[in-house]
Amino acid sequence: MNLKSGWNRRSFLSTLGAAAGSLFAPIRLNAEGMSTKKMKSALPSVDGNPIVPITSGLGSTGDIYAELGVTPLVNINGTVTVIGGSVMKPEVMELMRQGNQHFVLINELEVAAGKFIAKLCKSPAGYTGLVTGGAAAAMVVGYAGMMTEDLEPRILACPDVTGFPRTEVIIQKSHRYPFDHQIRQTGAKLVEVETREEMIAAINPRTLAIHFTNILSDRGKVSGPETVEIAKAHNIYTFNDASADVPPKERLWEYPAVGFDMVTFSGGKDICGPQASGILIGKEELIHWSMLNMSPQEDRIGRPCKVGKETIFALLKALETFVNQDFDATLKMYDARAQVITDAVKKFGVTALPRQFNPQALGNVTPRYSWQIDQSKLKITGPEVMQKLADTRPVGIGSMGAGSSGMRGRDPNAPPGARHERGQSGDPNSFGFAVWQLKEGEDKIIADRLVEIFSEAPKA
Repeated sequence: MNLKSGWNRRSFLSTLGAAAGSLFAPIRLNAEGMSTKKMKSALPSVDGNPIVPITSGLGSTGDIYAELGVTPLVNINGTVTVIGGSVMKPEVMELMRQGNQHFVLINELEVAAGKFIAKLCKSPAGYTGLVTGGAAAAMVVGYAGMMTEDLEPRILACPDVTGFPRTEVIIQKSHRYPFDHQIRQTGAKLVEVETREEMIAAINPRTLAIHFTNILSDRGKVSGPETVEIAKAHNIYTFNDASADVPPKERLWEYPAVGFDMVTFSGGKDICGPQASGILIGKEELIHWSMLNMSPQEDRIGRPCKVGKETIFALLKALETFVNQDFDATLKMYDARAQVITDAVKKFGVTALPRQFNPQALGNVTPRYSWQIDQSKLKITGPEVMQKLADTRPVGIGSMGAGSSGMRGRDPNAPPGARHERGQSGDPNSFGFAVWQLKEGEDKIIADRLVEIFSEAPKA
């Protein structure tokens, strides 16, 4: 269960410190998003400080996970919220530190950030952006904004929408998903439909919008462009939740260009921004109404959807880095990481299967790598391998107990049933995972652990 290659929790965490040197180099961010020219500031860094060593209390050992008694993970599960989503790059961390240097009017910063997002993401004329506390928060403030508009009495009353003229949101039955809870919490009522004809027939004077769940679009009978066409013909709004649907980066501008009034993306998945960040791109008036319904404004439904100045700056840098990346080079890096593992396990008769990768998948677009165990040589199954990886200490490799939905309450009426865990395939003699969230050197950590597992496995 413990890695025996001289690697331990401290050496693992030291890889985080290896990148810290780059954090001291100042990175200037132009509000327009395009200029790389350094700008001089007349303001001293009075409200923030450079990175300094911690000599006492929490963090003084260099291992905060051990200090709190929790197990850090090497992420082979994916960009799931229950294990922390993704890891910010050093330059994103530096922008977070720089964002802490001064106070600022949050609303003014959000407006400037929105312009930065709109330009970087090639948004249509009349559109802007908003940094939110995640894509789910974008749904809350977006739908609240549609219903309240800029009317303060409505804003104060929401989610009590009694007397509001339009509170119904049409959604395809196949597009129902855990996050439509965020629509319902605003007081809006969901109306399920299945066909184009039913969608049109459901529209009435109380209809506010049509919700489109992008990752489920292949399950519905009405496409995104058709949804927009129907909504425009009846003067109602459209909202597209594309939270996990980049890469490819082009979707950042392709979906708004379809004509959706609002589109949201998660900032804490493959964009690799702060975990509690999201992007809402939409028509300027709707974004303004959304801002009226969220923090830092008080006494409104979106007050808990707080976004700090540090998160805003860091998200902008993460988005800039994501848009400017060479994705072909990124794919080659993923292949190289998988090859490290393949080279380490081939002596046990464990062979790599063809990588699975659909660059046009609807969400979580990344290669998945898997390996076949020759049962004539080793008596161990794929699920057993994944469990042993998860049981590795002091740092776990993936988690067999972290479903994407997280903790669940007790349902006394639910029938007993086994949960399908991430990392298990239909073939009991194979195992696999994604490598997109590995940090430098973690491919070797996985390879070393697999060598231990197969060395200890019963021989056929």
